[in-house]
Amino acid sequence: RLPSRCCPQRRSADSTMVEAMDTDAPAPAPAEEEPAAPPDPASLYRADIRSAQASVERFVTSREPRFAQAALKLMACLRKAGLAAASPTQPVLAAAIASAFGPSHPLRERLLAALPPPAAEPEAADAAGAEGKEGGEAKKRPLLPEMELILELLVLLALIDGGKLPVAVSLADALLERVASWNRRTLDPFAERAYFYSSWAYEKAGKIEAVRSRLLAAQRTSCLHHNTACQATLLNLLLRSYMSAKLFVQADKLLAKSAFPEQASNGQLARYLYYTGRIKALQLEYSEAHRCLLQAQRKAPQSSSKAVGFKLTAHKLGAIVQLLLGEIPERAVFRASSTRAPMRPYLKLVQAVRTGDLAAFRDAMAEHAAVFAADGNAALVLRLRQNVIRAGLRNVSLAYSRIHLSDAAAKLALDTPGDMESIAAKAIRDGVIDATIDHEAGVLISSGSADTYSTLEPQAAYHKRITFCLNLHNDAVKAMSYPPDAHKGDLPDADAIKERQREEQELAEALAEEDEF
Repeated sequence: RLPSRCCPQRRSADSTMVEAMDTDAPAPAPAEEEPAAPPDPASLYRADIRSAQASVERFVTSREPRFAQAALKLMACLRKAGLAAASPTQPVLAAAIASAFGPSHPLRERLLAALPPPAAEPEAADAAGAEGKEGGEAKKRPLLPEMELILELLVLLALIDGGKLPVAVSLADALLERVASWNRRTLDPFAERAYFYSSWAYEKAGKIEAVRSRLLAAQRTSCLHHNTACQATLLNLLLRSYMSAKLFVQADKLLAKSAFPEQASNGQLARYLYYTGRIKALQLEYSEAHRCLLQAQRKAPQSSSKAVGFKLTAHKLGAIVQLLLGEIPERAVFRASSTRAPMRPYLKLVQAVRTGDLAAFRDAMAEHAAVFAADGNAALVLRLRQNVIRAGLRNVSLAYSRIHLSDAAAKLALDTPGDMESIAAKAIRDGVIDATIDHEAGVLISSGSADTYSTLEPQAAYHKRITFCLNLHNDAVKAMSYPPDAHKGDLPDADAIKERQREEQELAEALAEEDEF
């Protein structure tokens, strides 16, 4: 049988129907994408080391500080990666040191001994094959001292974070000798971190006095080289060293004989102001201490998640200094969510000083003595006792026009009631209360509240305000009579100046011609 022939119209209709059926059919479900595997921490760590090296090379070549800051930020990121739980970054760091440091490097063996065995480089096999095909090894670029210092600081930080303080102190000693042997201005930003972390290692090991002589020598060198970064950091480290050893007289002499560089960073300036405020507070210079502490709080990062410990320490010391000045700190410091719990012991002190309750002050001292000692403020808190007694005596003087000294001592809850007479006499001499003492009867007699309007004080206040208003009126009248830039209209314009110069030149030529004749 011959195949049946179809007309073109029937063939086109069939094809249209098939296409429609294909279109209406449900599309196959797309295959579910597999979740991306998490990045390898070792690979990220290795990439950050290479990025830091590239930034250091660009900084040495161009001398632009932004590249040095980028390398230091990467160093902070590398340290955070090493702090992560079960992070295989130390073998990668050991591999980087083994490949970068030559066999004759003085610190190579010490650095590798402080780290786990080096990890194998993933590109080692491919690189070896490529070098074999080329017929020789590629020349390595020399390791810059700046990058060498970054790798050594990473090892030092790993030892400090791991609690290996004796090894960290030994490495910090060798690191300081290594820094002192170099004389490169491009090394200044990295040498600053070396001094800071080396001093931190000594401090955590309880040997901060051992590094003080090195810091003093480095401070002299940085001043001679006009090294602003190291100069500010070393000055703060020396102040911290003196304060930790209770050598406040030496710290005050260092402040008097040294100048803090103006180009230093805000972080170092905030530390310097805090140390200055603490020293001035211990030297009984409360006004200067309050000024320095207030500036330190303003220079600190204003973000709620940054420098929380520093701001909390500054607020604690600032609250005590304000109380010693006779002022009451702001409530916002005690109400903030981040500082409410740590500032609770100091809030009790503020309440006791404000109300003059010596018993509440004594209870707060006994309850939170460990907190005050840990903060280093116990000596300053003890000085608040006189302020509490003065506040309570002021309240007693306002409440009673005549009270026996023994009753006043009982209300103040004094430990030795016999001292009440001398305390009241000193308060009267200092102007805290307006009263007199009847020594024979042992009675404190408060002076009646005088009528202010019967004195010359209201007249003086009105005179001051009227004088201010009259001066303001006179200044306004002068400003209206002599408007600004009124004299500029009398000045000649450019065309007039040119015309006058032309006339003077013609006159000079005419005079010259007359002289010739």
